[in-house]
Amino acid sequence: MGELDTVGHDLPETPDRLHTLNEIGRVLSSTLDLLSLFETIYDQVSRVMDTTLFFIGLVQPERHVISLPYFREEGTLHTDQEVPLGNSVTSLVIERNLRLLFNTDAEYLEFAEANGLPEILIGDEENLPSLSQIFVPLNTGNRSIGALSVQSTRTHAYQSEDMQTLSVIASQAAVAIANASLFAQTQTNLDQMRAMLDVAQKINGSLELSTVLDELLSGMRPVLPYYLATVLLPNIDEACLEIVGTIGPDVENWRSTVKIPFGRGVTGQVYLTGEPLRVGDVQSFPGYVGADDSVRSEMAVPLRQRDRIVGVLNVERAEVNAFSSSELDLLMLFASQAAIAIENARLFTEQRNRVYDLQTIQSIVQKLTPLHDIPSIAELVNRELKQLIDYHACRLFFLDETHKLLVPLSESGTPIGDLRLRVGEGVAGWIAQSGESVVIPNTLQDSRAAQIAGTPVRKESMIGAPLVYEGKVRGVITLSKLGINQFDENSLRLLEIISAQTAIAFDRARLYDELRTEAITDPLTKLYNRRYLLERFKEEKSRAIRNNHTLAAIMLDIDTFKRVNDRHGHDAGDVVLQEMALVIRAAVRAEDIVARYGGEEFCILLPEIPVDEAERVAERLRAMIQRRVLPETAGVRNVTVSVGMALLRRDDLGGELFSRADHAMYAVKHVGGNRVCIPDGNAYRFYGEPPTDADDRADPQIVG
Repeated sequence: MGELDTVGHDLPETPDRLHTLNEIGRVLSSTLDLLSLFETIYDQVSRVMDTTLFFIGLVQPERHVISLPYFREEGTLHTDQEVPLGNSVTSLVIERNLRLLFNTDAEYLEFAEANGLPEILIGDEENLPSLSQIFVPLNTGNRSIGALSVQSTRTHAYQSEDMQTLSVIASQAAVAIANASLFAQTQTNLDQMRAMLDVAQKINGSLELSTVLDELLSGMRPVLPYYLATVLLPNIDEACLEIVGTIGPDVENWRSTVKIPFGRGVTGQVYLTGEPLRVGDVQSFPGYVGADDSVRSEMAVPLRQRDRIVGVLNVERAEVNAFSSSELDLLMLFASQAAIAIENARLFTEQRNRVYDLQTIQSIVQKLTPLHDIPSIAELVNRELKQLIDYHACRLFFLDETHKLLVPLSESGTPIGDLRLRVGEGVAGWIAQSGESVVIPNTLQDSRAAQIAGTPVRKESMIGAPLVYEGKVRGVITLSKLGINQFDENSLRLLEIISAQTAIAFDRARLYDELRTEAITDPLTKLYNRRYLLERFKEEKSRAIRNNHTLAAIMLDIDTFKRVNDRHGHDAGDVVLQEMALVIRAAVRAEDIVARYGGEEFCILLPEIPVDEAERVAERLRAMIQRRVLPETAGVRNVTVSVGMALLRRDDLGGELFSRADHAMYAVKHVGGNRVCIPDGNAYRFYGEPPTDADDRADPQIVG
């Protein structure tokens, strides 16, 4: 402790005390800034008495404290200190409008003990004990707003005249403090109004929810200081509040995980009741949910949109009883602005999402349009649908109407194992049977859900829609996701739109397949036609040359077919051609290309076949046809064919392969038919009349 400052310990000898008090009153009434006013009060009191320790105490009834906005000890200024309201000498002075003078510390202790008051020490009492003290109330009219005290380290430092002088100064100071406080409150109100207007302008100028929340919380802080502030919006499905915006220390670690059940804690209760709350000590509040142990006070108000509660706004401070009722009113004003801005942002987000959904749907439809096969359609839907709906698994089922089975397609369009669902079985089967869409919050609690063998039993959500085109169910699409209540009605709406487009794409693929089949198929024999054969020949020729593989062609023509038509009619001739197609298709491999070349002439293209095997195929064909007993409608019991076979040469430029096979076939015609002819250099090899066993070749005849 430094030397004792004795300036102003006694009243000046010459100036009249009344003149001094008038001068003090004039000076005090000349300022409206509270801190400057407190400084002026201290300076003026110091002129007339000892102010080794000096403080101004103001009542804060809402917080149950006496704040010490100005406290000097040996000239050192301290601010923002507090003492409890209601159990101290200072409180007694204020409550009873007392003026107290203590000449010694013993007198002070005796008074405190007599009134059942604890000894409350202010400042550095151990090293700088107050031995003389004066306490006077700060009165404005009949209301006491606080107290003023001077204290000295000397005994008997003050006289009764000093207490009277200090009382007069206190009455003048009280009016000045009240006026300055009113002015400060007016300035605060103006600042709050400016802040409100600024926040309103900023949050109403944005339609992004994150921007709105940031502007709201940051704009509140200058006029409503806080330790932590949050905006919470309801998750109706989980019956809880989730934090969507927050400002405070270390908030990122918990904002995404904290969920406050409706009705629990401060914010949960505000949301449930729709009534604001101001809590002086959250540690004693039932069910309090907090993210920071430093928090002691909290205010929470509802975000109200018309008659609907859309969320909660709350602020928190580290001190007990830190908020006033006027601050709660201010928070309500911010909340009213916030509710409008949040609702606008929500509507904007909905509209923007709707536009995005429509654009995405349009993109999917555009991508579906050129696809002409169901596996490709299924793969695209599985891939693109994730842009609209979040899910873990997608199953797209194609309805096999003949067997009343749903056949699922994977992303690549291949069946998923041996899984088949009967119509009416499981969720997909129910959708196929009813033709209705469905949202299932929890598959474990829905009787329609069937457990797939080998899959884990777990809570899943599911939605599904039928693929309906022209009033008929063509398939089913289902989406599933882990957890309950993962899909809403909007998800189902989007799925229904995509399922309708998928049904159209499926039907278009079916129609395309039919048209393509008609375009490449001979309508009578159901074999490929000549055009398709020539298209495939180009591919197979290129592949054979590139890989150094063989490629054989067999041409066969029905012997004396004209007689069948002439004698029995064209209907009988058609039966013969259809029977030939059946025999040929049964005699060759699945990868061989069989076509009706024209009239009664057929051609078989055999890729990657050994030469001797190709010759055996040709002979087997001839023998099988000869043995085939035709139906009565054919008009004849059986027919024979002339067969020519040729192999691809590396120097072939075009269709020379078919020409050589064709020439070999006509060579058979010249020798009476029912033979197989194979070009052999510049000559032909013929196989004679077939023996009983069609797999054994007859001895060839070589003709030059």
